[in-house]
Amino acid sequence: MWVSPYSCTEGRPGRTLLQFKVRGRWAERTWRRRRLDVGSAVTRVRAPGRSCQTKGDLVMEALLEGIQNRGHEGGFLTSCEAELQELMKQIDIMVAHKKSEWEGQTHALETCLDIRERELKALRGQLDMKHKEVGMLRQQLEEHEKVKQEMAMDYKQELKKLHEELGRLKRSYEKLQKKHIRDFRGNAKNHREDRSEIERLTGKIEEFRQKSLDWEKQRLIYQQQVSSLEAQRKALAEQSEIIQAQLVNRKQKLESVELSSQSEIQHLSSKLERANDTICANELEIERLTMRVNDLVGTNMTVMQEQRQKEEKLRESEKLLEILQEEKRELKATLQSQENCTHEERMQKEKLQAKLKPADTQHTLETVRSLEESQAERRYTLQEQGDLGNMLSHLDFTHSSEELLQAEVTRLEGSLESVSATCKQLSQELMEKYEELKKMEVHNNEYRAEIKKLKEQILQAEQSYSSALEGMKMEISQLTRELHQRDITIASTKSSSSDMEKRLKAEIQKAEAKAVEHKEILGQMESLKLENHHLSEMVMKLELGLHEANPWPVQT
Repeated sequence: MWVSPYSCTEGRPGRTLLQFKVRGRWAERTWRRRRLDVGSAVTRVRAPGRSCQTKGDLVMEALLEGIQNRGHEGGFLTSCEAELQELMKQIDIMVAHKKSEWEGQTHALETCLDIRERELKALRGQLDMKHKEVGMLRQQLEEHEKVKQEMAMDYKQELKKLHEELGRLKRSYEKLQKKHIRDFRGNAKNHREDRSEIERLTGKIEEFRQKSLDWEKQRLIYQQQVSSLEAQRKALAEQSEIIQAQLVNRKQKLESVELSSQSEIQHLSSKLERANDTICANELEIERLTMRVNDLVGTNMTVMQEQRQKEEKLRESEKLLEILQEEKRELKATLQSQENCTHEERMQKEKLQAKLKPADTQHTLETVRSLEESQAERRYTLQEQGDLGNMLSHLDFTHSSEELLQAEVTRLEGSLESVSATCKQLSQELMEKYEELKKMEVHNNEYRAEIKKLKEQILQAEQSYSSALEGMKMEISQLTRELHQRDITIASTKSSSSDMEKRLKAEIQKAEAKAVEHKEILGQMESLKLENHHLSEMVMKLELGLHEANPWPVQT
């Protein structure tokens, strides 16, 4: 019975070589279809307008779904795939954690910058208010100085007028006194009345002189107060100049601190931008490496599947070789048995020919019968020889198929060697990628250290800025206290000046009233002078009349 070399024996599980080829092509097509599905998922993930983290998450999810589908369909996951999956998960978690940390740090820095800008704006507004208050105080001081100067000039003019009036009164009084003395020499009768009048007038003059002395003392007191107010004004002006200089210095310090803080903030922001750029570059590099790892995983899977298919083909070919070898051994055994049979027939024929020569006629029939039987056996042997030819042709065919299978085995061994070489290359590439990932981790650690340094620098800058702000606040509070004290002194000077103005107005009113009284007294004195002159003329006339009437004086 002839057996096909591409078929399996009964009771032996297995598949033909053609079935294995068809199965391998189907597996390759399914694997390509899965790779296309994963690639389409990756391209969908790489849509514009998404961040690096969402892309990485979607890529990882698509890859994990593809790996899980492959695991469910294939029924297993290799240790390399599990390690790669765990590595991709760890990389994804690390990138997400780092991105959240950097976003929180940038948000905190932006809030700190906003707070510092608001504080600077508030301090600028306070400084502007203080400048306005200083300007208003200067204007008030200038107005007070002008008012005080005008009041001092008015007081001086009024005092000059009073001095002139006093001088005129003194001169008129001296003239009156001289005239009264002359009149007293000539007037004996009216001497007592004139003397009493003169005493009254002298008392009034003394009173007026005392009042003028009091006015002079008051003028000196006012002058001293004016000089003290002038000194206070000068001191306040000096204090305002000092405060203005201090404010200018503080403003310069504020501007310098602001410029330094702005430069430091710009430097730190540039460093942060560079760090963010490096982080984005690292994320892109990690994404590229993940894509490369995924490609390597896919190629590794294809190579492993091809290796499995080739191993299965080798097993099938080995099984076929074993089957063919068993058939060959069976055919050899049948040939050996047929050769033994033919050799035995030849030996029997020779024996029969040797026996025919001396045999009798009786035995001829038996011999003929035996010959006929031998001829029948020969025919049977010829048939067996035909079968043997068929078997020999079958053996030749099996030899050729065995050679073909041997060539297929050698080809499969060569492909196995190439697959093992590619596996080694892929493992080497995986090791290189793992080393690159380690380097990336080292770079990330360096960036972490640099970010820590930047944080420390920012904290130091904030501390220095806060200390400078505290010092400036203390100085501003001190300046405000000084300005408040100055406002109090100005208010007190205003109240004292208003009191002085009231007193001066009252004194001026009194002086005007006294001037009116003085004018009235002068009028009375003029009338008295006229009366005295008239009386003196009458006395002279009476004396002349008495002398004429009585030329001899009466002796008493």
